[in-house]
Amino acid sequence: MNAKRTYTILAVSVVLVFVLLALIRLYPFDNTLQQIIADSGNDWSKYAVNALDIMHNGLLMQGIEGAYEKPASFFYSYFLALCFFLFGENNVPVYLLQNLMLGLSVVFIWLTFRDKMSRIVSLIFLFALIVVGLTDVSIYYTFRFLGENLALFSLSVFFLLFRRGIEKDKLPTLLVSALFLGVAVLTRPNILLFAITLILLLLLYGFKTQKVKPLLLFVAVLVITSSFLAIRNYLVCHCIQIMPSQGMLFNMIAFHPVPASVDVSQATTYFDAYLQYFLQQPVLFITHYVKKVLFCFGFLNAVESSYHWFPHWTLMWLGYFTYLFLLVRNKTKTTLNEKAVHLFIFTYFASLILVGQVENYGFRMLIPGNFFVLSFAFIALDRLLPLLKKKNS
Repeated sequence: MNAKRTYTILAVSVVLVFVLLALIRLYPFDNTLQQIIADSGNDWSKYAVNALDIMHNGLLMQGIEGAYEKPASFFYSYFLALCFFLFGENNVPVYLLQNLMLGLSVVFIWLTFRDKMSRIVSLIFLFALIVVGLTDVSIYYTFRFLGENLALFSLSVFFLLFRRGIEKDKLPTLLVSALFLGVAVLTRPNILLFAITLILLLLLYGFKTQKVKPLLLFVAVLVITSSFLAIRNYLVCHCIQIMPSQGMLFNMIAFHPVPASVDVSQATTYFDAYLQYFLQQPVLFITHYVKKVLFCFGFLNAVESSYHWFPHWTLMWLGYFTYLFLLVRNKTKTTLNEKAVHLFIFTYFASLILVGQVENYGFRMLIPGNFFVLSFAFIALDRLLPLLKKKNS
């Protein structure tokens, strides 16, 4: 049996594991959509209501007057509407599809990074992806209507196709990757920061390599796809708003309010108020962000006392920083696609730490970024093993 066929069988088996486990958990396949809708205080209820609105009243979400505000995963409602259109107004097929997408995400991420490590380490990496997928995602989130399910899948497809499009110089593949990145932006607003910085990176790369045209087409597809929310808002209320109001500044105001003890009488804007907050109570201001950094590193109880430590997150980040250290020490040149992944990790987590509610519904917002941090941790492991063997010999 050749290697390609072996890897294909392995990939299909991984996806089937996620699907079969989902079928076991979903049995006896009761449709609880009305109960989800009745749970009106949570995002999953709002997504379901929006999806039904799209199905029955059109793509503009006529039930929402004015600009779209929340929940933040705007495009996820359209994903749900498509599922309801294809499979009926039933939550069971959606949950099954989300587990299928999680299995595919695991495979796509593995395919993106496996050739950067030895065969044995790549198989261990695949096993780790499966475990993290089941324990961090499937248990908590694939049986909920939440946008992270679509965001992770979109990003996994994007990075796989982006790498292949760049390395094999295939324009159609590159353009499809832009489409999936646009979907990710519409699903998780903080990915917009990555999209903007990626455009700058691509333009610099294009002018340097004299390959401007394909990269400009990539940017065009990305901008057009990402503009769907802005177009919807303009058509409905003639306003220009490119992201949900439950976005960057809103989150900062809502989840990190300026304490009453801070004198903001001279402040004329929110930024002035936060500047006064920093100047008058710097320890309290900085502590807030330190706790969020610790949360991302696995110390979840730093932000929410009822949560516990996730040691595999801490090890994952140690592995990632080890990789960066080896990169700098060895003066290793990085490819465009690797630069893009590092840029994503930095912008994704930086935006969450600065303005996001990292503990929202547990740790769901961190999921799309964690898998890519884990990938570099295993590349670091692969590069450390020969050094350890050489030292012990």
